[in-house]
Amino acid sequence: MPMSTVTATSVPGTSGSLACQSWEFLRRELAPTPGRWQATVRLTLACIACTVPIMVFHLQEALVVMVGMFMIAKEDTTTTLLGTVLALLGITIGCGLLLLYYICALDLTWLRVLGVPAFVALGLFLNRTLTLGPLGITICVPLALGLVLPDAAPNTEFLARLPFYFWWGLALGLGINLVVQYLLNHETSLDVLVRAMVVRLDAVERMLGRLAAGEKTTHEYSTLAPLALAGVVEQFHLLKLASVVEHRLKKYQAEFRAQFILVDRLVTAGAVLERQGIASPNESVQRRLRGVAEACARWRTAVKDQHHAPPEIPPVSADGGVAVPDEDALPSLAEMERAIKLMPYAFPGRELPAELRPAPGKDKGGVLVPDAFTNPEYIHYAVKGALAALICYLIFALAAYPGVYTSVITCLVCALSTVGASVQKGVLRFAGAAVGGALGVISFIWIFPHLDSLGGFWFPFGAVTALAAYVTFGSLRISYCGYQIAVAFYKISLESYGSSTELVVVRDRLVGIALGLVVFGVINRRLWPVTALDTIRIKLGSVFRALVKLAGLPDENQDPAPQLVEAYAVRLQVQQDLGTLRQLFESARFESGAAQRDRLEAVSNTAQMLFLHLLAIIQHRPDLWPLGVPEPLRAASARFRATLAEVLLNLSDRMQGKPERPLPDLSSVLPELGQVLAQESKTISEPHLSAQIRGRLALYQETLPMVEKLARLPVN
Repeated sequence: MPMSTVTATSVPGTSGSLACQSWEFLRRELAPTPGRWQATVRLTLACIACTVPIMVFHLQEALVVMVGMFMIAKEDTTTTLLGTVLALLGITIGCGLLLLYYICALDLTWLRVLGVPAFVALGLFLNRTLTLGPLGITICVPLALGLVLPDAAPNTEFLARLPFYFWWGLALGLGINLVVQYLLNHETSLDVLVRAMVVRLDAVERMLGRLAAGEKTTHEYSTLAPLALAGVVEQFHLLKLASVVEHRLKKYQAEFRAQFILVDRLVTAGAVLERQGIASPNESVQRRLRGVAEACARWRTAVKDQHHAPPEIPPVSADGGVAVPDEDALPSLAEMERAIKLMPYAFPGRELPAELRPAPGKDKGGVLVPDAFTNPEYIHYAVKGALAALICYLIFALAAYPGVYTSVITCLVCALSTVGASVQKGVLRFAGAAVGGALGVISFIWIFPHLDSLGGFWFPFGAVTALAAYVTFGSLRISYCGYQIAVAFYKISLESYGSSTELVVVRDRLVGIALGLVVFGVINRRLWPVTALDTIRIKLGSVFRALVKLAGLPDENQDPAPQLVEAYAVRLQVQQDLGTLRQLFESARFESGAAQRDRLEAVSNTAQMLFLHLLAIIQHRPDLWPLGVPEPLRAASARFRATLAEVLLNLSDRMQGKPERPLPDLSSVLPELGQVLAQESKTISEPHLSAQIRGRLALYQETLPMVEKLARLPVN
């Protein structure tokens, strides 16, 4: 599981600067991160432990034993257990179907030729449509591999046992890995979730302490904005997944979800407050900032000890009945104070407020994604991978060069949703195979001949395994390279149990990978090409449409809970889309069009800041719900938000290539709102409410430049 989330940058330049960039990239990606060394040690020990039964019993297909562990090793024991169960389920289905084919139709060559693309297509389709992770690949990899191996190993007796070799090898590796994880890793999904909340609460507390001390903040550097934009989508997914295994998470799933909602609201409001800054906080503001910071510290203690009753956290609020100065009208701070008041209700034994409950029908999911059979992109994706696999199979079968059968597997694993993503994974696959193959050759020629025991074999084997595991537990930008280093090295070190004079396995593997990458690359660019840049534009259009929903949510005089629940559902969708955009921008670096990518990245960055401010406006609305707000002021505020929603809708159409319409003049609506405020402020008797209304107007004023900047930015 990737543990590093460092963002890569790309700077065009000469070859010298490219070398510097490559070195800087490796330095960042290989830097130690929390838990990375521990996970590396656990996986290395599991692989070393597996060499004992492999060498003692001379197991066939020993590579499968190691591959399973690298695929399933996770950060905590809960997800490792779930991954193990799903992998065993997939390999059982795949090996069962393969055995049935060997029994009934092994001699039918035409069926094998048709079966290779069919199973590759099925695996790719299931991989995109199943919500249970890469279960489709687990089912179809042994099927596709088993169909091409008769050309590489025509021994009928060996083929009859091959499904059992596959199943037993994967089961052995997964079983030993699970035992090692439970012995050396006591961290469960609950611990991972608690740590995520603690990290966010720590960041909020430190930020509030800096503001209370009068420290200046800059827009260029923000400690909370990355956390606010990332959201808690991954944590919600882990909570739902781990609830299947962990009893406490299942029993109190609603309470844990409510805690994450409040933490997310604190982080979001804190990010806006940090961006706004407080020039010279007076005593009242300092007291409020420290009060929220102290409450975050108490909540952090309660979150760490989920098995005991939480402490009663005293409410933090502004001076209620007295007039507050203009600088005290801080909507984001007021939202943080409301989140603090709701803290005790998010723990077991308390009744959840309506605004912390999930929206009806929003938290349900199935085995398949909702558009599994209506989205043609899934079919296109599967057909391209299947066609490339068929061509590779025909090439090595007709050329009688079975050693490059890895070209078929390359088409299966490197078929991704965009051209850039496929190229990125292909580069990692080839680079990892080259590094692992080189280490294998060095070990085979200069180290292995001097070893005469299994204990001596463990030293080079463990060293390369540790390197591969360390890279595997890096970020998504490099983790697949670690897996390929391991596979290439094991292809040499575990290829035979006696002396061998052949090293063609390295050459054949590199040739097979290169063949698969070339064939799939040509097909991917010619047949239904989907570039990362085009997908970015579509996804940005989706983000803008979600922002339209946020901007268009009405103020209510009655219960605000339905609006807050709906707003949070939209927030999760935007945060998920932003996570997808970050991956797409990484993939786009492997495509042409750097200038367009930079323009779209500028649009994305501005849209992210606008998203945070729209959330601040939504979260601030409870201050305007009292009936004391004059109706003309409420109507003027609604007109501003309606105009803002129309502008965002036009921007969404523009991103998706639809006909452009004239943008409404948003700048003329805001002065109107200011005039209405000036006229109606005399009728507002409550000073606190008047100050909060002025705070709302300040949020509108900060939002306007962002929208105007989006309207000016080029996207083509």
